[in-house]
Amino acid sequence: MVKWLQILFFLITGPAGLYAQLNITSPVNNQVMQRNLVGTAIIPVTGYAYFPYARVTAFLTPIEGNSHSPKQWSFDQDQVLQGFLSTAMRAETGWYQLKLIGYSDEGITDSVVVPRVGVGEVFIVTGNSNAMGLPGLGSKDASRNVVSFNAINKTLNNENITVAPDAPMPAPRFTILQKDNYIFPNGETSWYWGELGDMLSKRWNAPVLFFNAAWAAANSENYRDAATGKDAYNLYVGKFWPNRQPYSNIVNTMRYLTSWTGSRAVLWSHGENDAQLSFKEEDYFNHIRTLIENSRRDSGYNIPWVIARNSASNTLKDPYLPVINAQNRLLAIQNFNTFKGPDLDTIQIPRPVSGHFENVTGGMQGLTLAASAWSRSLADSVVNKISPIQPEYFIHTGVTPARLYPGASFSLPFEITGKIPGTVTMHAELLDKSGDFVANAGSGTHSPLSITIPLNIPNGDYRIRLTAANPVLPGSVSGEFYVNGNYKNMEHVNTIAARIEDQNIYVSWLLSADPELKKMTLQKTTDGINHTDLKSFEGVGIVSRVNGYKDLNPGEGTIFYRLQMEHLNGNTSYSTIVTIFLNGAPQDLLVFPNPVINQQFYLKAETGNAIQCMLFDMRGNEHPIYVSDREAIGLITVRPVHYLPSGIYILKIVTETGASTQRVLFK
Repeated sequence: MVKWLQILFFLITGPAGLYAQLNITSPVNNQVMQRNLVGTAIIPVTGYAYFPYARVTAFLTPIEGNSHSPKQWSFDQDQVLQGFLSTAMRAETGWYQLKLIGYSDEGITDSVVVPRVGVGEVFIVTGNSNAMGLPGLGSKDASRNVVSFNAINKTLNNENITVAPDAPMPAPRFTILQKDNYIFPNGETSWYWGELGDMLSKRWNAPVLFFNAAWAAANSENYRDAATGKDAYNLYVGKFWPNRQPYSNIVNTMRYLTSWTGSRAVLWSHGENDAQLSFKEEDYFNHIRTLIENSRRDSGYNIPWVIARNSASNTLKDPYLPVINAQNRLLAIQNFNTFKGPDLDTIQIPRPVSGHFENVTGGMQGLTLAASAWSRSLADSVVNKISPIQPEYFIHTGVTPARLYPGASFSLPFEITGKIPGTVTMHAELLDKSGDFVANAGSGTHSPLSITIPLNIPNGDYRIRLTAANPVLPGSVSGEFYVNGNYKNMEHVNTIAARIEDQNIYVSWLLSADPELKKMTLQKTTDGINHTDLKSFEGVGIVSRVNGYKDLNPGEGTIFYRLQMEHLNGNTSYSTIVTIFLNGAPQDLLVFPNPVINQQFYLKAETGNAIQCMLFDMRGNEHPIYVSDREAIGLITVRPVHYLPSGIYILKIVTETGASTQRVLFK
């Protein structure tokens, strides 16, 4: 039986500064939270501790020219004991470094850092292709102060129709906005938004984050149709865009992204298509009014809209008054929360052959001019009147088991910080390793939430995001867990680790909520056969818990630690093994122990190396083997599928650099 493995774990035997015993899942690097009218925002913090610290403290340190005072917060003792850390820290405009430091009574100190977290301005861009952006037309890199989610959720099918899902949006990752980066969900380059971000960030000394939900070739009727539940018709291709696009990208950006970060406004840049199609003033006015009203109703957030006057193109060089008049009427509606954007019909007329703004090499810098026009329209006197949307509360997702099987159910605690609007229904969304939505996995109103892994998902790494409903507000994303259809039991030990300090070995573990656990016993073996009980611990019920043990007499050689779990129903299971090598580790890919006494042996391999293992007897017959990189941290576990009699066998190992063989003696 051929087995290919990607080694995912590292052996925890290095210096104390390298231990990954703290983790932060929220905020993520380069995340920007929308500030309020006085320049502050709340940064939600969710983290996990895998070591029994006496205390854990969060530090928010100003960086990159931020002159505001540093902030500090100590987590309460219950959170430290549970290994589930959550808080919300108010901060002023600027960039910060977030650091968690864990302090133990043994003098051990660990830390973890999110390098950049911002308080500044968040905008949603939407409209048509001249808002979406196109490659090759002179987009520029932005400074470090301007960021985006560098991904898109659309594809072009074989019928030349753009397809994007109407589904929960992925957990974002943010990067500095480079010229050829995407701006999720739809922006294809930095376009002129990167330049605008730089202009605004320099003026306000504030980070700027963009989302871009603009859609090429979409006219006002398309937006109206999609906003009222229909699939919109692409006149240029003669096909319908599926999934209620282009509206779905707008409303889902509001639900899953800016509801979480907050937002200053929607920047609406649109009108050229309608002018070319000779739309009537009343139609454009009603269509876009419906779009704005329905996006607010369906998202649950009354986000301000800044509307550009925009109608001219390379085919119509003069403003088309029915569209311009309709846009002005949208701005004049009493208490409609709309604000005047730039007059883009004065920019780069006549337009280049592409029909879009363009920074022409050696010529007119149309993108720069458009960015400058937007910057002028977003004058301080205007922006100070635009009340931004900020999250009213934050959801912190708790500790999950480490390994599960399809159909498994478990309890997931959560915390809420902030102002809670009555009873909130939570939905558990299963995300894949990349953060993309896979399926719903449970719902409820109280912690802990019952989670059930769907039956039909493939083996792999997943995470849980808890998301509130009515209106939608996503919370932090859990750490990864592994699902495999071959498993029969869950492993509630989220993380187990061992470290050497002052000739002692510290074993620590984070246990997820397990109401069925009666007792757990830490066990140790040096030969892989005979286990010694070191200490027993009681089950913890519906909360997670960090435990630890200091082995004062570790011995020498190879030492294995595991937890024996005794459940209320009488069943017994075991955690992942953690290994410490004293007096030198075995060579990579060298079988140990050898001779093999209990039909199981191990290999140590470098992280990231893909290997193939095959086992043969001396007559050349291959024997199927079970190979796993998840039963012992940093090691590959190998055992025959069927019992093998005593004798000499040949293990063949194939890596990216070649093949090798070695003799293995089974006793």
